[in-house]
Amino acid sequence: AIAKGHDASEYFADVVKNVASGNLEMRRLVYMYLLRYAEQEPDLALLSVNTFQRDLADSSQVIRAMALRVMSSIRVPVISPIVVMAIRKLANDRSPHVRKTAALAVCKLLRLDASLRGELAVVVGGMLVENSPLAVGSVIRAFRAVSSPGQYDAVHVHFRRWCVMLAQLDEWGQVELTKLLTAYARTQFRCPGEEGARLDADHALLLRSMHPLLQSRNSAVVMAAVSALCHLAPASQRAAVARPLVRLMRSGRETGYVVLTNIHQIAQTTPALFHAHVRSFFVTASDPPMTRRLKLRVLAALVDRQTVGILVPEIAGYTRSAHADTAVGAVGVMLACAQRLREATIDCFQSLLLLAARPGVREEVANAAMHAVRVLLLDGSVRDAQDRRAMTLHDILCYLARTLDRCRADVARAH
Repeated sequence: AIAKGHDASEYFADVVKNVASGNLEMRRLVYMYLLRYAEQEPDLALLSVNTFQRDLADSSQVIRAMALRVMSSIRVPVISPIVVMAIRKLANDRSPHVRKTAALAVCKLLRLDASLRGELAVVVGGMLVENSPLAVGSVIRAFRAVSSPGQYDAVHVHFRRWCVMLAQLDEWGQVELTKLLTAYARTQFRCPGEEGARLDADHALLLRSMHPLLQSRNSAVVMAAVSALCHLAPASQRAAVARPLVRLMRSGRETGYVVLTNIHQIAQTTPALFHAHVRSFFVTASDPPMTRRLKLRVLAALVDRQTVGILVPEIAGYTRSAHADTAVGAVGVMLACAQRLREATIDCFQSLLLLAARPGVREEVANAAMHAVRVLLLDGSVRDAQDRRAMTLHDILCYLARTLDRCRADVARAH
């Protein structure tokens, strides 16, 4: 019934009676049920706490782990000391699966009772020696939960071992460990200097351990590795993040939006990373509105002498798009071209003038085009480029005066 999505909470009292069943499969099913409904029926779940405590010493690692999971899921502060004792006991269990459950129980208990942070921090500190790839990620998550921001003294001893283990962990363990190592490195290592500067050996070890994560199938792992390299790597090594980001951009609508947002931030500071992939940001008919707008912002950030020959013809086509937001975004890219590249200023300026006065153009597009014309006239871009073309300010003003009557967009007329 639960698998089909039905609410089975009304059977809680009947199911909980079988928690001490001698049949292993029956007990596993009971625990699965309790994990689902323990938070909804904490008072009834309390009746079986003694059974849970006995199961902490069961010969089956699955039963031991499930018993602790259920105990930590009962959101009743009165049993918090019992759960702490259970975590302390199973933190040294022989099974990595049980130790992983104990680490995750720390996070759940901390959300229930924040006053236990100090006591749980001691337990987690002893778990940092974990060597099993199955449990390391959960231990790191618990450590990040109980530690104060900037408190990394316990990381010093384990840093190199964790860097070596990073590629062996499960995907979510890689995310947790990458975030911890990135925060640690930003406080312990110097900012990467000029090209050719020698990196600290531990700093270089961390960067080497990040590169394999860029090939992960998990988008969260890739984004964590990209964040680490952008913050910690010298400019010569940051080029490695471009291809994985472009690959992730095509993986799905929601993921693509997050990736494009990060690409836009990176492109604003280091646009050269994406010059080889500029065509990947061209707008397609199947792109949702949020993706279209972000792609146009990325294209605006990538405008320079190497990409202008590819961008200008493509952007000119966008100004006739059936989507108003695409046409308005294309005007923004054209304005960026005109402002950054003197040799393209006049061409872009004339295109914007024609677009603003084009018959049948949408009002919002005409408004954006005339605003761009006004910006180019006021910031001196057109004046500085006039020595290359026989086009004076008098000619421009005369043309604007002639088009004033044909222009129907109120904001454009005001500009």
